[in-house]
Amino acid sequence: MLKTPAGLNLQPGEELRLWKDISDNPERISRYRKLARLLEKRKRPGEGVIVLRRALKKVPEDRPREFLDIRKQIARLYEAAGDDRMAIREYRKLIRQYPEEWVPYERLERIYSRQDRQAEMIKIYRAVKKENPQRERALKKLVRLETSLENFVSARSDLKKLIREFGPEYMRFKDLGRLYEKTGNLKSAIAAYKKALRLKPRNPDLELMIGVSKRKTGRRKEARKAFRDILSHTPGWYGSHIHLAEMDIEDGKPQSAEEHFKAIDRKFPGNSRVAINRARILLEEGKPEEALELCRPAAAETPFYYTDELSLGHRVQAEASAALGRKEEAKYHSLMADRLKGSSDYFSTTIAAADELIEAGDLDLAEKVADGLLERYPVNSLARIKKAEIARLRGDIDRALGFAAEASREDNPRYLKDKIRALELLAELHGEKGEKDKAREFRRRADELAAAPPKK
Repeated sequence: MLKTPAGLNLQPGEELRLWKDISDNPERISRYRKLARLLEKRKRPGEGVIVLRRALKKVPEDRPREFLDIRKQIARLYEAAGDDRMAIREYRKLIRQYPEEWVPYERLERIYSRQDRQAEMIKIYRAVKKENPQRERALKKLVRLETSLENFVSARSDLKKLIREFGPEYMRFKDLGRLYEKTGNLKSAIAAYKKALRLKPRNPDLELMIGVSKRKTGRRKEARKAFRDILSHTPGWYGSHIHLAEMDIEDGKPQSAEEHFKAIDRKFPGNSRVAINRARILLEEGKPEEALELCRPAAAETPFYYTDELSLGHRVQAEASAALGRKEEAKYHSLMADRLKGSSDYFSTTIAAADELIEAGDLDLAEKVADGLLERYPVNSLARIKKAEIARLRGDIDRALGFAAEASREDNPRYLKDKIRALELLAELHGEKGEKDKAREFRRRADELAAAPPKK
């Protein structure tokens, strides 16, 4: 039997039987791969790599596909072993040597995303040449990654390349319109939506986007017509009714707005945006207390991704609070209404507002912003970190420790950065209290997590 290579600790039973098969017939590649899979299953992927490295030396030149498959398996084993550095190295080599093979791109993107290194993946996708059969996929990935990083101009440029090189599609024009809308170019957004509409005539979703863009640009008559046209072929369409109702409120026609609300009530009873707009009407009628009573629970039910609706809810509460002489409440809601209007991300916008207020020394308002986030998401770790930072600045170290400890219990790998920051904060706070041993322990835990993050 062949001598066992260094680093390979084969156990009696199936492992040694497979190694004996390999020794008896070293050219039988399937045995190497089976042993590597067994070792991975038994949580020893590093040993699997050793086996496959030997297999590579035995693959005949006339079987290039098998050679490639083993290379991919080696890269996956490095991933399984938690050795991202070596996995990245292997996948990058595979992409250079086999640029038409798609799997290495996908696996590498997964690692880079886990490490928040999407910008490096963008460079790799951008290097895929026109003649490469994976070019279309690469452009699609570029659009998605650039959009997720809010690089909307770059995403738009890549999407135009996709359309130019691989032809028009309904979703491509629709996405192009959205990207134009995100950068405030509503005229071009409308043009893109219209191109998509030609591919899918009488699509109410697209027609609504056109109407909304026209409303935003002040083309109110055209917007109203677009919304009414939708109702002519798709009766009861929520988007049309809500926009027509809001325009009626703006035009001083509350009774007409109420007719649209009733139409929505029949299909979507208890809708939060309807309640917020009814609160607007109460406010216009000089009933701020009733408006606040109706708006507050409705605004709390608004999903976080409807940032314009969140903004509207805050705006109504700000005006109602001001009318009732509640200055601090009005100040908070006015701030959030301004910040969330047109925002693409509720969480980042809210945290940025808190950070700016902390920097400016307005700790009361900063804490109110953090509390608002916790009211919606009671276990949000980042909001608790902000509460800890505020308590620390106020000199209340014990209270800061409490919030930081709660944040450090974050167990979702997506929020690893928040957990690490909470542990770092605990180290700093214990250090300020003179508790050096505790400070060192929390620093060690933070450093270990940063060096070897768990898999998502």
